[in-house]
Amino acid sequence: MDGLIFQIVIFLILFSVGWGFGRHIEQKHFKELLEKEHLLADIQVDSRRFATSEHTGHLISSNVVISHDYFKYVLAAIKNILGGRLISYESVVERARREAIVRLKQQARSMGGNQILGLRLSTTEMGMQGGMVEVFAYGTVIIQPK
Repeated sequence: MDGLIFQIVIFLILFSVGWGFGRHIEQKHFKELLEKEHLLADIQVDSRRFATSEHTGHLISSNVVISHDYFKYVLAAIKNILGGRLISYESVVERARREAIVRLKQQARSMGGNQILGLRLSTTEMGMQGGMVEVFAYGTVIIQPK
């Protein structure tokens, strides 16, 4: 009996530490994304399917894979049984989406572009039991002559 209590206490301690680190890393990533988004705010993004421009365009793409922490996995497993929104996973998908767009804008800037036309996003669940999410972003960067 004492061994079982000890195992439960160790599990709860490790679970709590994992939750704390996971939350800290997630909040840090959101803060970094916000800073990058402000720095890249001048690059316009247009998601219309048939957007056109008279200037030269080049295909650009980026992809991001983000994993959830164990705490989110446990919450999602419980919620999956009971039904309802998986709020703990929504933040993982949001981080991946925002990071993919930031990387796309960084690539556009490095090419001298100031506009991305036809932005498209694709999301894929990866890993065993949906442990990771990939977001693939692509579009056409417009480079205006100087």
